[in-house]
Amino acid sequence: MSQRIDPPAHPGETLGVLLTRLRQAQGKSQVRLAGLLCAASGLPTLTRHEISRWEREERIPSRVWLCWLALVLDTPLDDLERAAAHTRRRREPTMTTPTISTITATIRPVPRPPGPASAGASTDRVAPPGSVPHGPATHGTGPGTGMARPSEVDDVGGRIAGLRRMDDLVAGPELVALVLAGLRSAVRATGTGCGPPAAVAELVQLHAWVAADAGRPVPDGAVRGGVRAAVAGGDRALAGHLLGCVAQAAGERGDARAAVRAAVAAERVAGACDPATATVLALRTAFAAAAAGDRRSCDGALATAERAHARRGSVAEPPWLYWLDDAHVEALAGLCLTAAGRPAAALPRLGAALRDPGVRFRAAGLVSAALARAHLARGDLDAACTTAAETLLTCVESGSFRVLRQLRALETALHAAAGRGRRPAALVVYTELAESAAGCLPGAAPPPARQGHARAGSFAAPAVARTGGSDQLRGRVAS
Repeated sequence: MSQRIDPPAHPGETLGVLLTRLRQAQGKSQVRLAGLLCAASGLPTLTRHEISRWEREERIPSRVWLCWLALVLDTPLDDLERAAAHTRRRREPTMTTPTISTITATIRPVPRPPGPASAGASTDRVAPPGSVPHGPATHGTGPGTGMARPSEVDDVGGRIAGLRRMDDLVAGPELVALVLAGLRSAVRATGTGCGPPAAVAELVQLHAWVAADAGRPVPDGAVRGGVRAAVAGGDRALAGHLLGCVAQAAGERGDARAAVRAAVAAERVAGACDPATATVLALRTAFAAAAAGDRRSCDGALATAERAHARRGSVAEPPWLYWLDDAHVEALAGLCLTAAGRPAAALPRLGAALRDPGVRFRAAGLVSAALARAHLARGDLDAACTTAAETLLTCVESGSFRVLRQLRALETALHAAAGRGRRPAALVVYTELAESAAGCLPGAAPPPARQGHARAGSFAAPAVARTGGSDQLRGRVAS
């Protein structure tokens, strides 16, 4: 994998010039940079207009924002602070004193609506420092409940928190380089005795999910190193969680043997753990068993997960499982039941999960793909095509290769169910939508044509509808 090398900061460079140069060197627009900062900080109100003011040096970002800029632009904080100080000295004669409201708007925690805020794949989130209270987890609490303090951004834990929040709203291909850089930094810090080993394990787990979203494999050696780091840090539950994530990813890509092996290892390594971790690991085991065609083991693991979930709240839970709420438990159980070939039991759980506002982004894509397969297994091709259109839209919005993989398998099943005769109207509508969306999907790779099922040129990715993006596609789905 090639590594981007940004030009070093010049000694007399002002902050606006430095920010503009770094942003353009990385191919980011002002809109994209604002979105990345919102995702990292958990403060959803920053816009491109503020980025423009910083670059024109009409305003100088606070140290809090300098910390997030250092993370998002993967540049030394010292360079940004030096440029900000230089800019401030140049502006001193004309600078106005900031108001109290301006200062408090920057550092005050931002209230969020009730309900879970996890946007990812219901498996891979960690509570950011300063956002989630310590002690028993509160259902419906998600990332971004407030900005982290600058000191939290400077240390490894703060970087992990920012990367986790970015993973909620940023596609894997955009984030994988930053996560890998954070992992390397944590490994160096741990090697010199300056960092906790468990931080390495957390970043390995995050890198595994981000890499899967980017369609890139994670070496087994990296996973083993993460497990060893968690055990060395005295956090066997985290080691089990990492292996459980590996099991889930293997099951999603169809490697049932690897999924079962990793799920068994996850429960063995974690041992006696808190109810939240036990819930997740049991759900991983259920999914691996379903992928292997072992319905009995799948049902047993689901029952274990329900019992563990009912015990939650009795003890403190690990902050990296803050995303685990009722909706995501329903979603994971529904995925297991669909994979086990039990659509009647899966449909209500998947439907309930999708109606929850906390299940969105790539998680919604994975759940809606399973819901479409369940409809198809029940013989309802029209409902399957309608739900597949929602999966397609979510795939465009999230840029997730994990969702794309499920979508491709679903498309093959839709055409197989339609047979070689005249295609049903619902499948025609979906095919046209897929043609329009082909250029907007991860990798911009059109799905293969289905001989005998589609007209010549179907799924050929025409040039139309490529500029409207997800808004245009959403309008077509709604109509």
